[in-house]
Amino acid sequence: MTDKISEHRKNIDELDTKILELIQERVDEAISIRYLKTQQGIPLFTPEREKSLISQLIKKSDGRLPPEVIKDIWKTIIGGGKRTGDSQ
Repeated sequence: MTDKISEHRKNIDELDTKILELIQERVDEAISIRYLKTQQGIPLFTPEREKSLISQLIKKSDGRLPPEVIKDIWKTIIGGGKRTGDSQ
């Protein structure tokens, strides 16, 4: 393996760690919101919020990721947060 490939892989590993940390922070925030909603009797699932979020992210994208990929990624992240919140 060339040094250039090794360098890129090292960068990807560092980015993956940062992404994981950010997803974990996001889950913590979602759990906090779930707690507040439960305390206030607000419905936990807000489909329009999810759609709006994904739509905003697609608009912010520079086009390197197709909209369907962005949608799939965020649905997975959101779903993981919901499952994590259910176990709290």
